[in-house]
Amino acid sequence: MASTSKFVAAIDFGTTYSGWAFSFKHEYDKDPTKIVLKQWYGGSLLSMKTPTTVLIKPDAKTLDSFGYEAETKYSELASEDNNEHKRWYYFRRFKMMLHGKMGLDRSINLKDETQKPLPAKTVISLAIRYMKEDLVKNSNDRLSIEHICEDEITWVLTVPTIWTDAAKQFMREAAVEAGIKNENLMIALEPETASIFCRLLPVEKMVEGGGIASFTQGSVYMVLDAGCGTIDITVHEVLSGGKLKELHKASGGAWGGIQVDEAYKHFLISLFGNPVFHRFQVENKEEYLDMFREFETRKRYIAPDNDNKVTIRLPSSLTEIFEETSGANLRKAIMQTKYANEVSLTGDKLRINDSVMKSLFSNAIQSTVSHVKELMNDKSVRSISNVLMVGGFSESKMLQHAIRSSFPNVKVIIPEEAGLVVLKGAVVFGRERERERERERERERERERERERERERERVL
Repeated sequence: MASTSKFVAAIDFGTTYSGWAFSFKHEYDKDPTKIVLKQWYGGSLLSMKTPTTVLIKPDAKTLDSFGYEAETKYSELASEDNNEHKRWYYFRRFKMMLHGKMGLDRSINLKDETQKPLPAKTVISLAIRYMKEDLVKNSNDRLSIEHICEDEITWVLTVPTIWTDAAKQFMREAAVEAGIKNENLMIALEPETASIFCRLLPVEKMVEGGGIASFTQGSVYMVLDAGCGTIDITVHEVLSGGKLKELHKASGGAWGGIQVDEAYKHFLISLFGNPVFHRFQVENKEEYLDMFREFETRKRYIAPDNDNKVTIRLPSSLTEIFEETSGANLRKAIMQTKYANEVSLTGDKLRINDSVMKSLFSNAIQSTVSHVKELMNDKSVRSISNVLMVGGFSESKMLQHAIRSSFPNVKVIIPEEAGLVVLKGAVVFGRERERERERERERERERERERERERERERVL
């Protein structure tokens, strides 16, 4: 690895969403928080991350598309009558399939939407290769004269702390297979990168609770990394020089934001019936996709103090399948369900009471709060007075309220764009590690110079 790379790049490979970020050394030296992220487009959506969705061609080795593009392309293939889509390999949210398994068996397979298997390392390496090449292309587009030489790039790949060493090694191998040189690659723990970035932020960049930049040596705080797939919890102590020590073994579980999506899906199944909803999902993938993209937007505004009904546009194909299958009128059928007083249908608009929408968060929140309570009562961890909430699910007002109300004596700290601090922090992590290495190299050079001076003195004598 070249001494102090001009360019540090990070890839956050998430359960539901992934993204990349980078910074140039000259910009970082002026402002460490000045980090470039890509804007991804998905229909009417604009975000700093894209779905962790992979579409592989029928040859089982060539990536066709990734993220929003993969979702759209596969929906188009599935809308055709020739079953062409069944020859392709379509993977989404597959990181959860690896939870607790990855690293135990290098030959582990993943099954796609139609249950066709491919090696997990193949799928992951293709995804990483796409993000690597996309990042390099976008960074070169920003440069008017010189282009980035890939050998000069320091890469940082984030992983959950709760993963085993074998799983982390698995990801390293997948990244190398994707074309990243092993000596240019760092593996960073998600809660650590989040802490590193948040320590750079002033108080005004926090949604709530002040900042952690003022935490002095000896301060102990909990990092609650609430992602879409998992909740990853660690306890950090601030050491001299701002370094961090992990006081408690990382723990957590699969209680992330996708649990809310699953609860929403089960709610819809309770309205339409499993056969109808399954047929809709298989035959109308594009409308199914749009329906859940709309929910993704709506659920961000669900809050404990908001009692407004939520309106969801109902795809006409879902209504048609229901009425064709059951022979009943959908609006009247809804009146016969347990949601008769909480859900109504007007035209193609499904109006849902706030109590129903809030209940979708129950399982994920209860599991998270219960686990945090266990940790707070653990005698091996000294008194924790601060909780730093990061990760995409930490942006949920429902989860924020649950943590605050369950732990009234603890200060809850939430940065702006909590879902991006792990990714941004990974860039800072890479840059700071490089500086440490450069300082160590300089110390070694000074030691060598001192040895040379000592040898010279001995020759004179």
